Amino acid sequence: MSESDLLTRLDDELAHLPSVAPTTYLLEGRRVRRRRRATSAVVAVAAAVAVAVGALQVLTPGGRGESRIAEDPTGTNDPLPADRAADPDFVAPAPNNPLEAQDGLDGIDWFTTTDIPSWAEEYGNHGPVAIAPDGRLWVAPDATVQRIVVDPFTYGKPGGATSYAVEATCTCAPEEMPDDVVWVWLSSDGLGLMDVPGWTTDDFELWVDAATAHEQGRPSLAARFAHFSGAGSGRMVAGAPEVTLVHQVADPDLGSGRVTHTRAGAAEVEYAGQTFYVVGVDPEEGAAWYRFWPGDSQPDFASFLTMLRGNW
Repeated sequence: MSESDLLTRLDDELAHLPSVAPTTYLLEGRRVRRRRRATSAVVAVAAAVAVAVGALQVLTPGGRGESRIAEDPTGTNDPLPADRAADPDFVAPAPNNPLEAQDGLDGIDWFTTTDIPSWAEEYGNHGPVAIAPDGRLWVAPDATVQRIVVDPFTYGKPGGATSYAVEATCTCAPEEMPDDVVWVWLSSDGLGLMDVPGWTTDDFELWVDAATAHEQGRPSLAARFAHFSGAGSGRMVAGAPEVTLVHQVADPDLGSGRVTHTRAGAAEVEYAGQTFYVVGVDPEEGAAWYRFWPGDSQPDFASFLTMLRGNW
């Protein structure tokens, strides 16, 4: 997208803003700045590496219910916990997914039902959302959608299966999910993922970027922070030009009982003024994988290496 096209797109998006509180315009301005930074990145297709994720849940499409489009989601949705209410101006390293989450369900064709339809259940349980056969979004009666990204897998491009990434509160959330907050993506082709907020990041949009990487043929978010330098080596290198490698250790001690592997690596990196820790593992079977932690999860790199020897 050229600079002229980008400016035209931004003008179109901002020309018809409704009359709302000044704080809303402030948040929108931060999001526009974030979008401009993200869309200016060069998106290259690279070898995909699967991200270690939380509990998987397949959500199958199905049925109908009473349809409605939310007119004032800010008046009906419960407030987010304080640590997840902010919209940080943070864009993942390239190649990233330049997406933006909207608050609530304003403009989304969604519906709910009094009872849980059989097509929204999986092994007797249900998630906060599902996709109906006609492509509409079903929201569980005990769920409230806080933020949503429409078609995160084909963001900004036509075609492909219908998909949603959702942050919701729901009494259906497993016990390990704090404050009953659930992060989930689902697609009309029957695929879906439910994850624990804060497991690797408290930034919902950053999580969606990571969750869509594999399906879009992009490196995992962790691999974009740091990855192996080459075949047969446990040494790590920065995963993107904007990332600075601060420390790295080849073949760190991963503790007893871990997956058998041919090589492993650990790194501390800095990106966009923040610190991240990364571990890479090349198992004896399958492709290498990477996982990252935010810098505030450990006091320093030495503590991170100690954590790797324990229960992670």
